Amino acid sequence: MAKTIITIGREYCTGGNYIAEDVANALGIKLYDKELITMAAKHSGLSEEAVAASEKRRTHSLLYSLYTMGNELPLGDQVFILQSRIIKQLAEEGPCVILGRCGDYVLRERKDVLRVFVYAPKEWRLEYAKINPLVKAKDEKGIKDEVEKTDRNRSAYYNYYTQNRWGDAHNYDLAINAALGRETCVKMILDAVAAKEKTMLSRSRRPDAQKTMLLRG
Repeated sequence: MAKTIITIGREYCTGGNYIAEDVANALGIKLYDKELITMAAKHSGLSEEAVAASEKRRTHSLLYSLYTMGNELPLGDQVFILQSRIIKQLAEEGPCVILGRCGDYVLRERKDVLRVFVYAPKEWRLEYAKINPLVKAKDEKGIKDEVEKTDRNRSAYYNYYTQNRWGDAHNYDLAINAALGRETCVKMILDAVAAKEKTMLSRSRRPDAQKTMLLRG
């Protein structure tokens, strides 16, 4: 079993959710996506619909809300803080895949996290949207509007809570183009996990090697 926690952010209609599912199955670890909504609802006493609806666009920043509103935070901010605590707890329990919800930022202080972002050319995503059962729109204009609106919402959500830029490669360990194919993307992530764990193992052995050299000296 893997020892790495994987966070996956993605543009809309890249198949990122299916890629995340394949990665979790290949590694024998759990995937958390909509489950985070259920957990947040259970801990907060809110309905799952209310939690899901709270994940909307923001206009300022979480720090701004904390400064101007004290403890009376907007519902969306309360849900984000709660989900962040849940994500951190899940990470403490063991390796897993976290889909969306600023997982890369929430777990930024951990060394055992592989941060992935899935993107694809706009034209490719619009074609993929036509066969994606999760897309509600049916005509070309509706599909285009849905893709653009969902991307704007995800970007605004991420930028608001992290003060970073959604999709910026500097925030991730691996950015992959979904147009390369689902299997290829999964393999790239699995290879990155293996490489990261090899590096972590090598680093963990260095102190012992250095200690041995000192004793011999």
